[in-house]
Amino acid sequence: MYENLNISPHLSEPPDAPEQQAALRALLQAVQPDLQAVVNGFIARFYDELLSQPRFSRLLGLLSEQEFAQLRKNQERHLLSLFAGRSEASVRVARHVGRAHALIGIEASWLVESYGLYTRLLITHFADWVDPSERAALLRYFITRLQDELQWQIEGHEDIGRQLDGALARIDAAILTAHTLSDLLRSVLGALENIEGVVAGTIGRPDTNGVLQFEHAFGNRFKSLYLDRIGTVGVAPTLVRGDAAEGLGASGRAWRSREVQYTASYSTDPAILPWKAQAHELGVRSAVSIPILDAFGQPIALMDLYSSYPGFFTNAARKVFTGHLQKILGLAFTRYASSPSGVVPYARRRFYVDLLDHEGLQMLYQPVVSLRTGRPVKFEALARLRRQDGGGLVSPAEFLPVLGAQDMWRLFSLGLEQALHARHRWAQQGVETDVSVNMPPVALSDPRYVERVEQLLRNHAVDPRRLTLELLESGDLDISERRDALLARFRASGVRLAEDDLGSGYSSLLRLDSFPFDEVKIDQGLLSGLGKAPRRALDFIQHLTRLAHDLGSQVVVEGLESAGLVEAAVILQADAGQGYGLARPMPADAVVDWVRGFHLHIDRDHPRTALGVYAAHLLWEMRLAYMTPWPDALPLAARAATALHGYIEAQGLVDGPLHLAYLRLIRALTEGVDTAEFRTAQADMRRQLDQLVRAELGL
Repeated sequence: MYENLNISPHLSEPPDAPEQQAALRALLQAVQPDLQAVVNGFIARFYDELLSQPRFSRLLGLLSEQEFAQLRKNQERHLLSLFAGRSEASVRVARHVGRAHALIGIEASWLVESYGLYTRLLITHFADWVDPSERAALLRYFITRLQDELQWQIEGHEDIGRQLDGALARIDAAILTAHTLSDLLRSVLGALENIEGVVAGTIGRPDTNGVLQFEHAFGNRFKSLYLDRIGTVGVAPTLVRGDAAEGLGASGRAWRSREVQYTASYSTDPAILPWKAQAHELGVRSAVSIPILDAFGQPIALMDLYSSYPGFFTNAARKVFTGHLQKILGLAFTRYASSPSGVVPYARRRFYVDLLDHEGLQMLYQPVVSLRTGRPVKFEALARLRRQDGGGLVSPAEFLPVLGAQDMWRLFSLGLEQALHARHRWAQQGVETDVSVNMPPVALSDPRYVERVEQLLRNHAVDPRRLTLELLESGDLDISERRDALLARFRASGVRLAEDDLGSGYSSLLRLDSFPFDEVKIDQGLLSGLGKAPRRALDFIQHLTRLAHDLGSQVVVEGLESAGLVEAAVILQADAGQGYGLARPMPADAVVDWVRGFHLHIDRDHPRTALGVYAAHLLWEMRLAYMTPWPDALPLAARAATALHGYIEAQGLVDGPLHLAYLRLIRALTEGVDTAEFRTAQADMRRQLDQLVRAELGL
């Protein structure tokens, strides 16, 4: 407890009162021949008294024999320091001792009580060594000196409380300002790292085998001596299963019980045997495991904190602190990752960040093709991380979730520079095209992004309108005057702004209503349901396209993986398309040759695919709805269904089920769209088109 103290009592600095000086000199002279034995006797008596009281006995029982012996030795040194007068050194030492008491879990009230015992025993023990005439002065000195000591120690004790309160304040603020779960967890661990006595901390989740994978951590020695060595000889992993010794520690118990679990002392707790050697090497003496629970009370992650002091986490105030941590982390996981999956161990997270920091970023380029002209209009720069061992490229689905705010800033900055440099090389070879780069929502609350854009536009002497910044759908936008100011600055720079993944969530629709986007990109996830509900997917594209056009934005449909999807996007009047059905992402060096050899044939009036003809029929139905107030116009509507009739003839489907459904629909139309016969024919037509699309998709 006092191992960091260096108390060298200066017995030549007695108190100011002459009678107290005389009493102290007399006491020192009397005990000098047997000083060590006298001091040892007092310390033994003091600890006998403490051990007779259950709460003090329980606390002291957390210490190993070696730790207890060291405690007694330093108490002896502290006792000798009381014979010296008050000095700055004595104040500093007492405050340090107060912090140490707080760090091993002693309550402030216990400190007051133990000082009362200490004072009583001290006076009783030393009173008989001086003349009765000097006892009163000696008593006054010790009472005053110990009262000062108690005040200084309580001040030191409160220092730890203030550190804990400050950490909670930082964590609460981080929840309000973090843009990603990764950022939040790093902020939480960063706040805890600054607490005296806390030497390491981790946040992790178990994999499918029940092995705890540490995803975030602090404490450099802990990382190098334990996390980096897990799986090697003599370094045990942590399990959440209860069928092995590695799952019987606090972490495993916390996961299974869904309750906070404590390791009060690594010296005396048999459950930590698999990790005892590493704990001793690291100086870890106690720990707490906090299960992070979802809204249904099920564990989704674990936080483990480690202290260099026994009993650090076990007093009442510390338990309130860990309970608060458990609640706010549960809320954070619910907010940012309601269904977290894909456990990424700490080592792999560090691997991805190291690749980014050591020139491992490689941008690939996927064309965005005009659905009016059939020519590419821009290339989207897509980030990949290149493995240094030649093992290929890491996709953003793997590394983006683990990047924090600083990492995302570096990714954007480096990626934008690569993209503008690539565009310059293409232009030198006669291919003038635009580029687009993804930008996280935090860019509208962090001025570094717009400053970097302005700087690189100047450096590359590029027309700002040739650059599109795509705002990713990956977090909540900052709603503030700062956001508006930065958005205005992006606008003033002249770049185009696009909303990525329109339709992927309610927030994307809110953005479309409140932000002046030049372009929106319809989320490719909307096309994933084509096999089950083709009409529903095409309806989404058609309605979102109209909505964006009404708001003055151009529309790019992502995820065009086939010729049918490309044709459907053309017919539904999207402005541009992107996807494997047009081209896969390619290295910068392949772009020029691809552009020179590519042209998309477009014929809106004569679809050649099932998806294309379904899209044409969808538009026909929409136009038909406009004509219903004027029955005389219905014959014109019947003649307008030429795309479907032409497809039937071109594909040799005359007299087949689709053709028969078409004829029934046209006949029913002559009686009006409100008749039961027309509604039945319309439903049959849609079923035939659904089957046609599924057959084209091979379903």
